[in-house]
Amino acid sequence: MSEGKKRLVQFEFLRVAAMLGILMNHVFNYGLHIYDDFTLDVSSSGNFLLWSVLQIMKLIALPSANCYILITGFFMVNNAKWRLKGIWKVWSTTWFYAVSIYLLAAAIGLCPFHWGELLNHATPLYHNNYWFVTSYIALMLLAPLLSWGLQRLSQRQYLLTLALGFIVCFQFLLGRYVMDGQQILLFVYLFMIGGYIRRYHEGSQKRMAWIVVISVLILMLMYGVAIFKNMNMEGHDYYIYAMEYHGLVLPLSVAIFLLFKNLTIKSMVLRKVIYALAPLCFSVYIIHTQSVVDEYLWKYASGMFANNPSFMIPLLALLLCISVFFICCAIDYLRVRIAGMLKKTL
Repeated sequence: MSEGKKRLVQFEFLRVAAMLGILMNHVFNYGLHIYDDFTLDVSSSGNFLLWSVLQIMKLIALPSANCYILITGFFMVNNAKWRLKGIWKVWSTTWFYAVSIYLLAAAIGLCPFHWGELLNHATPLYHNNYWFVTSYIALMLLAPLLSWGLQRLSQRQYLLTLALGFIVCFQFLLGRYVMDGQQILLFVYLFMIGGYIRRYHEGSQKRMAWIVVISVLILMLMYGVAIFKNMNMEGHDYYIYAMEYHGLVLPLSVAIFLLFKNLTIKSMVLRKVIYALAPLCFSVYIIHTQSVVDEYLWKYASGMFANNPSFMIPLLALLLCISVFFICCAIDYLRVRIAGMLKKTL
C-alpha cells in the first residue's frame, strides 16, 4: 500500500499547521512575554491595527494543541487495542532529545553538568517536563478503553455523552470550576469529539463556506472579548490575550478540524512536502521545548523583538516560527536517517 493511501494528506497537513501554531503560541508566550509586560499603546490607529494583527495571530494559533487530539480521536476511536508501538515512539523520542540535548549542551559548555539534572532529563514524564507529552501518553493508554466504551453507544447516546462533557468541560459552564489544570480531561473530551466525527460524519462533505463563516464568527467573538477585557483596563496600553483551551478555543478547534477534514489537496508537489514533514512534527515540539534550547531560543527571540521596530513584530514572529520549525525538522530527519543506517548495519 502506498504512503498516500495509508495517510490522509489533509490530516497530515493539519499536523504540520498545528505544530506551526504551537510554535507561534510559544513565540508569543516566551518571546514576546505576553503574560508579563508586553503591551501596545493603541492611542494611534497604526498601533491599534498592529495590536489587532498580533491578537488575531495569537487567537488563530491557540487551537493547535486541541487539533492534535481531535486527530487522535478521529483515527483511534475504532481501535480498541493498545498502540504500544505508538506509545513507545512518543516516549523514546521524548527521552532521546531530552537527554541528548542536555548532554551536548553540557559538553560544549552551554550549561553545567549535574547528575541530578541528568536524572531530571532522563525522566521527563515523571517530572512532567513536557505537559503535552505526559497528557498525550496518558490519553493513548486510556484510548482503547474509551474506544471500547464509545463503540457500544448509539448515536443518540454518544451525542448525550458529548453534551454532558460539554457542560463539564466548557469554560463558561462548569469548566471554570473543574478544569483548572485538568488537561487529560479535556484531551478525553476532544478524543470523543474526533471519534464522533469519524463514526457518524467521516464521509460527510459539509459546505466549506459555512464552516469558514462559523470559524470567522468564533474568531471575531474571541477578538471582541479581547477588546472588552482591554477596555476595562486603565489607559491606552492593550495586552495580547490568550484564552483557555476549553473556552471559545474549543469550538474554534472543532471548526478548524472540519475545515481540514474536508480539504482537497491536488498538487502532487505539496502532497509530497506534507508527507515528508508530518512525521517530523512531533520532534519539533520536543526539541524546541527542551529546557536548554528553550532558554537560549527565547532569550534570542526576546532580544530580537526588543531591538526591532514594533511594526516588524508580526513578520519577525512568522519568520522565527518557520525557521525553528524547519531547523527542528532537519535535526529529526538526520536522527531518523542515522538510526536507519545503524539498524541496517547491526
